[in-house]
Amino acid sequence: MTSWPSFTDALAGQLAVLPAGAVVILRETRTQSPRYAQFRQLDHVLAGELVCDDALTEPLRAGAEGDQVIIAAGWQPPEDGLAGNWWLELPWPATAWRYHEVAAMVVTGLRDGYGVREPDELSYRAWDESAGNRPLDLPLLGLPRA
Repeated sequence: MTSWPSFTDALAGQLAVLPAGAVVILRETRTQSPRYAQFRQLDHVLAGELVCDDALTEPLRAGAEGDQVIIAAGWQPPEDGLAGNWWLELPWPATAWRYHEVAAMVVTGLRDGYGVREPDELSYRAWDESAGNRPLDLPLLGLPRA
């Protein structure tokens, strides 16, 4: 995977075919406190999260400017006074356009909000909770397994 537009398309396609029970974590591979996005496919909703600054060390934090980019992309902020991540929920099943919109939110958050330079800096972990946590292969992403 070499470009963010290609990664956006690949992520949208992969999200569209996740089975109920799937858990997916996209994370930086070269940092000790990685920036990440994660998804959980439930029976009626795809729940997504984007790391928040509380889980990161400097200089990996988004800061006020990055937060504004993440909000403008459509992420919901962590609840006031509670630890948590940026979040979204997408009713399932969804249209191809909505999956692409969610993938674009992930890219905007990681690239523009947090400064991840290239999708090649990411890897993934994925498993199916409904099948005894069996590992899932996500070939459409074009990323290595963590």
